[in-house]
Amino acid sequence: MKRSTLALAALLACTTVHADYDAKAEAQEAAQRKAAAAEKAKQDAAMKAQKSAAEQKMMRGTLGKEAEGKSDAEVKALYDKKMAGYMNDAKKAQAGVAPTGVRQSDMDKANASVKGMTGKSVQDIQKMTPAEQEAFAKQMEKQYGGAK
Repeated sequence: MKRSTLALAALLACTTVHADYDAKAEAQEAAQRKAAAAEKAKQDAAMKAQKSAAEQKMMRGTLGKEAEGKSDAEVKALYDKKMAGYMNDAKKAQAGVAPTGVRQSDMDKANASVKGMTGKSVQDIQKMTPAEQEAFAKQMEKQYGGAK
């Protein structure tokens, strides 16, 4: 008797599970998820293309005549090279070394001039925190007169 009761309970449990399953509704939900994923992928691709076009326009504008007649890949390589040069010059200036196209003697004179007026080198000023720079700027305004 216990076996038959157990078998009957198992049969009812399986029947109940299958009764809740709606294959048609499940298929519709799967199709909706697939359509939503496809739409999102389409939007993402459009956004990426728009971003790429804007970047190319900006790079070509920055390079000017240098970019004329060049492919997008060539423009990107030229732009990256130019930006790397700017970064290298900025690092040199921060270290007190003359950037490309500036004689070291001119850089030394400019640094000496700044230090003579302010008591601090360009490198000292660059190493200051924003709060220290603000206080230093106020001190210089008092000393030399500020914008009115």
